[in-house]
Amino acid sequence: MYNGFMWRMRSLIGGYPGGYKKWARGTTGELGVVPFQQPTDPDDPRSRIPALGHKEYWYPALPDKDVNWKRPQVLRVLGEDLAFFRGADGQVKCLKDVCPHRGAYLSWGDNFYKGYVTCPYHGATFDGEGNCVAMLSEGPDSPMVGQMKAWPRETVTLKGIVFVWMGDGVAVDPKEDIPPELFEPNHVVRWAAHTITANWILVLENTNDAHNAFFVHRNCWGVITNPLGGRPRTTLGYRTQIVDGKSANYNAGSGVAPTEAYYIDEDGWIPYQMYYPQLEGKWPLRRVRLYWNKLWHPTTVNLRKGLIRTKRGGQGRFSQNAGLGGGRSGGTGMRGDDSWSGTRLPSIAAKGAGGTTRYRSHRWAVPVERDLTRIVYVNIERYAKAPSMFRRAYKNLTWPFRNCAHNFNFRFADIDAERSCQYQMPEYLSATDSTVVVIRKLLADYARGVDRPEEGLSSKKEQRVDELNLEVLKMGNSAHLGEIKEGLSKTGLIDKN
Repeated sequence: MYNGFMWRMRSLIGGYPGGYKKWARGTTGELGVVPFQQPTDPDDPRSRIPALGHKEYWYPALPDKDVNWKRPQVLRVLGEDLAFFRGADGQVKCLKDVCPHRGAYLSWGDNFYKGYVTCPYHGATFDGEGNCVAMLSEGPDSPMVGQMKAWPRETVTLKGIVFVWMGDGVAVDPKEDIPPELFEPNHVVRWAAHTITANWILVLENTNDAHNAFFVHRNCWGVITNPLGGRPRTTLGYRTQIVDGKSANYNAGSGVAPTEAYYIDEDGWIPYQMYYPQLEGKWPLRRVRLYWNKLWHPTTVNLRKGLIRTKRGGQGRFSQNAGLGGGRSGGTGMRGDDSWSGTRLPSIAAKGAGGTTRYRSHRWAVPVERDLTRIVYVNIERYAKAPSMFRRAYKNLTWPFRNCAHNFNFRFADIDAERSCQYQMPEYLSATDSTVVVIRKLLADYARGVDRPEEGLSSKKEQRVDELNLEVLKMGNSAHLGEIKEGLSKTGLIDKN
């Protein structure tokens, strides 16, 4: 009540109903997201990436088990509402969620007849291809039958996941857009998903941002058990390449890339805390997380000196394309130029891919609306032969924890960073943003339905990060400066001599 006791008391205290703090950022603060805008400069690749995603691709929609025989299931993908239901053959079918008669939602209808969806307004009934097979309100002789047609979307179901073709043109072979593991019989695939109030471009750029793990994720389970915080700190950017016109891959592997070796000494140690002279202080402020790291890595953490070892057994791990390592990951190969690693069109962040790793996680940033993104995790356990019953039981039992650690716990720390970015603003990029620059080039210039760039075309921002890398190399005092230069010379950034 506006004239009640609490109203009068809060008025006396001041600021009610919100003062300056509640609406300090206007409705942006209330809604929790900065409305997505893009630069208008056509030379800026950010202006050429469609805000609602690239259409001419297959996208993961929903689990097959969530589509029943009773009612259609609605889902918004790339700003378009879709109605999913089971066709006469038992497979999941998809129509645009609009009846062609008067525009009502098909998803509000029913599946009165097995294999067909009926509009709730006049009883128009459609099959999986969108053909009108009956108009219940007009009787069996309705002239609408065979004349009226809804708008179908092609689907394919693999490993219990329904994928939908969102393009206006003829659907490409699903193997072009869907990870190869989903076509193999022995691999186990697990679905997970959540929704973030941010545009898909921001979500995708952040997922393979090469440099925020040590800071943004410092309290996440996967980072506090990793002394390096995911990647060593460095002032240099990765040499990211576009592979087969489909992905942007920086080939970090599980070893230490040359550019990551900047602060590492000749014996392979890197300080956990570093001194920042302009701040007259160290970061991290305290070593408390290092004690937790010690529990997980007793031989690679030196608590007394505050150092972390980045080599195993005295053997260097610095290489341009570090191997994937062995142990539980089962990796034995080199990542190399794998088009299913890194960031892949249309909106996939491939984690743990390449070589022969046993576990892979492909994360789709599926556009829902301009300020809403559905992240779909396609988590893959790879097996040369079908896993035993014991192994399946163990993996099923531990999946909830692994799902939380791999996907939700780690990703939750990114949400505020993603939804607060003012994408339309000019940027002052660092050399460590080199991967993001190439990801943008991939999204703007290499997707289906866009004009391909001229061969060798380099953006101003690519040139800028290269210049910053060169500045660091000129003034750098890293113990591995020679190795860094040798690694970068292979990419053509500098002359080896």
